[in-house]
Amino acid sequence: MVIKLHHSYWEDDSYQVMQPKELELCQTINSQTAENVNLEYTNPIHWHQQMTEVIDDETMVSVFPSTNILVKQKGMLLPQSTLEELQLYTSLIEWNSPVGEAVKMFKANPILPGIVITHDHKFVGIISRRIFFEYMSRPHSWQLFSKLPINSIYQLTKQETIILSIHTQIVEAAKQCLQRSPESLYEPIAVENQQGEYQILDVHHLMTAQSEIHESLTTALVQAEIKYRCIFENALDGIFQTTPNGKYISVNPALARIYGYNSPEEVINSITNIATQVYVEPNRRTEFVSAIEKRGSISQFESLVYRRDHSIIWVSENARAVYDNDGSLLYYEGTVEDITERKQAEAALRHSEGKLRKQATELAATLHQLKQTQSQLIQTEKMSTLGQLLAGVAHEINNPVTSISNNLPHLIQYVKDLLELLAIYEQTLGEETPEIIAKKAEIEFDYIQEDLPQIMSAMTAGSERIREIALSLRNFSRMDEGKKKFADIHKGIDSSLLILHHRLKAKGDRPEIQVIKNYSTLPQVKCALGQLSQVFINLLGNSIDALEQRIKENDPDLPAPTIRICTEAVDKNWVRIRIADNGQGISEESLCQLFEPFYTTKPLGKGTGLGLSISKQIITEKHGGKIECHSKLGQGAEFLIELPLSQAE
Repeated sequence: MVIKLHHSYWEDDSYQVMQPKELELCQTINSQTAENVNLEYTNPIHWHQQMTEVIDDETMVSVFPSTNILVKQKGMLLPQSTLEELQLYTSLIEWNSPVGEAVKMFKANPILPGIVITHDHKFVGIISRRIFFEYMSRPHSWQLFSKLPINSIYQLTKQETIILSIHTQIVEAAKQCLQRSPESLYEPIAVENQQGEYQILDVHHLMTAQSEIHESLTTALVQAEIKYRCIFENALDGIFQTTPNGKYISVNPALARIYGYNSPEEVINSITNIATQVYVEPNRRTEFVSAIEKRGSISQFESLVYRRDHSIIWVSENARAVYDNDGSLLYYEGTVEDITERKQAEAALRHSEGKLRKQATELAATLHQLKQTQSQLIQTEKMSTLGQLLAGVAHEINNPVTSISNNLPHLIQYVKDLLELLAIYEQTLGEETPEIIAKKAEIEFDYIQEDLPQIMSAMTAGSERIREIALSLRNFSRMDEGKKKFADIHKGIDSSLLILHHRLKAKGDRPEIQVIKNYSTLPQVKCALGQLSQVFINLLGNSIDALEQRIKENDPDLPAPTIRICTEAVDKNWVRIRIADNGQGISEESLCQLFEPFYTTKPLGKGTGLGLSISKQIITEKHGGKIECHSKLGQGAEFLIELPLSQAE
């Protein structure tokens, strides 16, 4: 209800309270009924300027100009409520004012508990209504004190005064008040506000407010107990309290249902040792206690537990330790959730994930093998086509070269015979005719005699070179042949070098790449020499690429670009081939993936990433050998190949 109290004046100890027009009701409240409402003195400077309005269950009250009384309906107090919410009185008198002024102030307000005495507007003390009238009611006191200053009677009646901040909580103020001596117990209290002004609080009102707070707390506790009991009884999760030595103090119906008992009482009476009767694992209760002692509480503490019928279920516990004011452990309390279905679902999910992971691994391996096989098939098809082409080229070259090679010895002999014949003619005929002399000079006969044998020798060397190239092409064209034969490894290496000879020669500013061969005496190895030649070409080609790349980087410390090839017999069953270069080297990260299909360290578009992968397959799978690479950045790289002399088909 909202009540508006307009300005009115004291008339015969009463005042008018004007309610809203829509209520059409006037009510007169006299001074006797004023005890049922809150009275608050306000600063006399502000009451003319504004009306105090309080919404909802509060009240707007008229203020009497001479006493500055503001009346409002009492609101609900809370434990944290402060003195600011209580009825306070502002009643000041200077210390040298006559006692009669104090009498008028007490008479003007019959419920005024006391008056604040000031000296030059500074706080001196409080004289209470009770003590003031106790002295003034004595015989001859009026005639003795009426014209004396108020300080004279204050000095005679001075009592212990409590001064509190307006922000002091009501409960704390009541506690301090009750700690006073019995004779000062009911004396009013001085309250200092934010502006440093002092007001008076009646102890009766303070104790009433404290009682109201106590009553509201008691009601709240009862309601909380009812609410907690309702939650406790109807919760879906189990709730428990246990002693430190492992016995249930209280449990709710949900916990009894989880453990398969008919009632909480049956759980408490039946289970006397939680460690052995509840937990499946013997040390689980000890772990439960240790975890709480270490962290103060536990969350999602999952355990296997027995039900009443000895079946086993999974539960998850959240618990904490409860201590008294002295820090002694009282009990453990917490909740229990049945997570058996969740655990079963997790187990099923893990099993399913395991199967899927295995299938995924197998699928990935199959896919990897398929990609590798596909790439190798493509490469093999390319090499097969190239081999057929090279075989044809080698055959077409070999026929005329063979004809030339076979006829060159005869041609050399014919030329030699003709030159000898000309020499005989020259000796027999004697003096040469002018025509012969002129012709010999024209054709430079003497130079022809000297150069013709050299030309024939060069033609012989050239035809032999062409025959070697044709032989290398023919060997290279047999890469797709899977049949193994005993062969000379050195011939395969030399054939590969011959095919790559054009890349080893100097080009422009790039110097010639030196090849240092350090061949040991090796027995013949049973192998597919064409396939091994492909490996040698791949490794030598990579070395050439690495050297060219380092040359492009203009490394001032770069030595002469060199490829070193070494062969040796490891023992009577194995041979070893080393192909090393002094190029830019390979990083440790790349070394781990060097033989993976489609992995390449070369620039985009220059490498397919298949050469080393196929080389490894040829060495390891087709010949039962080993291949590995050793390298450091800036220090070149070395490929090491080991092959058995013979391998079972």
